[in-house]
Formats: sequence, C-alpha cells, structure tokens
Amino acid sequence: MNRFARKSLLVVGSIGMAAAMAACSSGSSSGGGGSDSGSGDDVTLTMWLWPGMGFAEKAKQYEEENPGIKINIQEAEYADAHQNLITALAAGSGAPDISGVDEGYLERIKESSDMFYDLSEYGAADLEGDYLDWKWKQASSDDGSVIGIPTDIGPMAMAYRVDLFEEAGLPTDPDEVSQALGTWDDYIKAGQKLKEETGSFMFSDVADLYSAIREQGDKQYFETDGTLIIEESPQILKAWDKSIEAMDIQANIERQTPEWGAAIANGDFATVFLPPWMLQNIKNDAPDTSGLWDISLMPEGSGNWGGSFLTVPTQSDHPQEAYDFITWLMSPDNQLEIFEENGNFPSTPGIYDEPAIKELDDEFFIRKDIGAIYAEAATLVKDVYRAPMTAPINTIMQDALGTVADGAAEPDAAWDKAMEEVDRQISR
Repeated sequence: MNRFARKSLLVVGSIGMAAAMAACSSGSSSGGGGSDSGSGDDVTLTMWLWPGMGFAEKAKQYEEENPGIKINIQEAEYADAHQNLITALAAGSGAPDISGVDEGYLERIKESSDMFYDLSEYGAADLEGDYLDWKWKQASSDDGSVIGIPTDIGPMAMAYRVDLFEEAGLPTDPDEVSQALGTWDDYIKAGQKLKEETGSFMFSDVADLYSAIREQGDKQYFETDGTLIIEESPQILKAWDKSIEAMDIQANIERQTPEWGAAIANGDFATVFLPPWMLQNIKNDAPDTSGLWDISLMPEGSGNWGGSFLTVPTQSDHPQEAYDFITWLMSPDNQLEIFEENGNFPSTPGIYDEPAIKELDDEFFIRKDIGAIYAEAATLVKDVYRAPMTAPINTIMQDALGTVADGAAEPDAAWDKAMEEVDRQISR
C-alpha cells in the first residue's frame, strides 16, 4: 500500500455504538437525547463530543449557575462521534440535544440541515459580530439560517528550526523569516539553500505542502453551487505545481508517524506547518529540541486546520435550553477561559488583545508571543466552501503526489489519474 494513503474523514462508525449512546441518554417522547429528569421542571441536556474539547468544567459551572439544568456530556472517538450522529439522524431517533460537529464533517451535516434547529430563530444572528467572519460563514447560509455556534479554530503558522536556518545562512528572526519567505517561491528557494548547506530537508512530505497551499485559497475543488472546478481552480493548480517543484526538498516522511517523530527529533527537516493545537506534537516527539524552534507566519498568509461547531438536532425537546447553554459556553469570555485552561484557540477576535492570548508563552519555543502570531494568522484565513466530497478528493490528491514522491509515477500521469479518480468518485 502506498504509504501516502489516507483515510477519508467520513469514516463509517458503529451503528451499535450509536444505539448504545442513545440508550445512555435520558430518552424523550420524541426520541431525542434530552428529556425531563423526573424532578419537576428539571431539564437534562445530552451533549455528544469527542475527547479533548475541554467543556466539562464549564458545563459544571453552568449547572451551578442555572439550577434545574443538567449537562450530560457523552464522548466517543472523533470519527465515531460523527458517524453516531449521522446514524441517529437517519434513524429518526437517538440524537442528542447538542452535538459537536467538526468542520471536516460540516458540509455533509448541512445537507441534512432540516434535521437541525435554525439557531437564527433563537437569536443567533445577533451574535455574528462576536466571531471571525469566515468561521461564522461556515455554519450559516445565504438566507441567514444558522446550523451551529462556532467553537475553536486552527489557524496555521510555520514552526522552524532556528539552528538549521542559521547554519544555512537564512534569517532566524520571525519577522525577517516572514518577509524573506513571503512567497512559496521564496520558501522553495530557501529550502534548496538549506538542503545544500545542511543536508536537511525543508519539510516532511508533499502532502503537507499541498495542504498548506490549498488551504489558502477561497476557491478549491467546488463552487458554492456544487460545480466541480478542480481542473480550473488557480489555488489547486498552484498547490499541485509548487508541491511538484518542491519534491527535492521534502523528507518524504508522512506526518504523525513514528518515522516523523524520529525525523523531527533528528533535525531531518526544518519547518512544520501547523495550528496551535499541534505544537504539542513537536514537544512530544522532539523534547530534546527545546529552545531550537521559533514560529513565523507561513508564506502567503494562513489556512485553517481544525475547529468545530455546536449544533442542536431537531430531535431535541429542549432547543431553547440547548441554545442558551451553547451560546453561553461559546461566548468570548468563556472561549478565553477555555483557551487558558485547555488551549482551544478562540474564534472570537474581540479577545485577541487579551494578555492571556497576546502574551501566550511556552518555554519550548523561542518567541514569547505565540498567541499573537496565531491571532494574526486567524485574521488571514479565507472563507472557503467545503463540499461533502472535499475530504475524499483531498485523499486522492495527496495519494497522487505520493506516487510522484515514491517514483511510481510522473507528475502529468499522476495528475491525469487523480482527475479520473475524482470523476469516478463524483459520479458514483
């Protein structure tokens, strides 16, 4: 199997697990996850999440401040949590009062928007100004309907090895790095110099570079009406061409594998494109490189990797209570507290000047204002339409680049084969 093969985000989970989660919820006459708890007017809101979302303590606070409301958080692994929701929606019963939905699943969920409460009917439109424009647009429609309240985001920046840059004669100050590597052409040239001077590669693998460049475009694979534009999309053509150009400065090691961890610890490549939540990966995989890493903006702006929304399925009997809770939970003040406690980067730009964000420091990295660079990156992200087929097409394109990197195909042949596979997948 090509080591570049990647599973689609739309992994099929266990229907049995969906049934089990529904059984664990309180049950209601409508089949929804939330119900009266049997003690007067008390309401229990069942909330489906995946590990690491960091809402448990705030849920306890809400219960204390709102007697009569109980929050029953139920977690499943990321893919299972989404497939469980899809299964419950299809079955017409068993869905929770509140469900987290990652941006990678959002367009598929929006195809069933009639199975979710339109939160604009509860006042969500008045909250739009609290959130980044591009983030709000992801979960809203042109007619003003709102399917979810934004949670965190994953703006991307570039971590780089200062010692390798210095050995190669490249700038090492973050502002100077951002300027000198302001374009992807600049980045590739710098990578060629770095390889010549140090023997190290510039980045891990072409799938990473392709993804970073792709994420900077406001139009990728589809128009908003669903028209496939992959062969005409300037951003996709650019992402492909630059990835091909950069083949000789990539280590050919897939991210988040044991080999990647060993390579990053050894200094086999010098840069990583990553959102704030992924900084921990470098710390975990290369603990002995503390003090050797700094962070700058990526060439030509930023993209987004990660982030989710809180939705209210129509199977819930308590939409008002659910709406009240999720809008309280995702308010700017609470996003700030969740960030301080759990590291989830806020989607509410009004708090980006708060010291907790602006002066975020981690002794592993050189710069003392990590939060400030990610806040700047967040404002550079562009709104992009992600169709339900976006994730499978990402896999096809990354696999195609992998065949070139492995010497199994020439670039033109790999592109043509990828386009054939895209057409086959779209027409199924």
